[in-house]
Amino acid sequence: MSTSQMIEILGRLRKQMNGEVSERMAAHGVEYALNYGVAIHSIREIARDYAPDTKLARLLYSQQVRDLQIAACCIADPSDVAWADEAFWRGGVATGEMAEQLSGLLAKSADVQYYVEGWLSSDDSNVRYCALLTAAKSRSESSARRVAEWVAAKGEISMSEAEIRVVATILSNHYQESRVGEVIHQIKDSNEAIHKRISEELYVFDE
Repeated sequence: MSTSQMIEILGRLRKQMNGEVSERMAAHGVEYALNYGVAIHSIREIARDYAPDTKLARLLYSQQVRDLQIAACCIADPSDVAWADEAFWRGGVATGEMAEQLSGLLAKSADVQYYVEGWLSSDDSNVRYCALLTAAKSRSESSARRVAEWVAAKGEISMSEAEIRVVATILSNHYQESRVGEVIHQIKDSNEAIHKRISEELYVFDE
């Protein structure tokens, strides 16, 4: 049944494919093996007709097709997304866009803390970004503390602009939590410019 559903979803996606969008994405370094360029909101509308179905989601996610992988993040049941399968989900985080889409699913998983803890230490910048987004979207204090400790351990704090935005959101949402507050003070003492940027940053997540 899952295979026929995938074929059906592909057919619906093809009707909305946009070559110009996929070309612009590629020009900006966002590359996929295959990209139909369908708008995120349209992919989500299609996905709603099939959710929740983790078996189908895993089939879609395993394809090298950007639009199917995004649909998979909307179709999977968060209760089925366990840390034991982290290698599978990590394998699809090849772009910042996929990090953004997958984080919404991971944030609802019972194993969210494991994903934050495990992926923050990754050498892959997209996987780390996904961990930060997951922590922010989960809004859990334990995830915020882990991110705070990660920031403190970075010393001089070398982060991408995207990472700074997400860290800013997490720290500002949990600044009253003691460990998070300590890190904010550490940042101020070690790098006033970064502290100012984090304090002023506002980041709105696409839930």
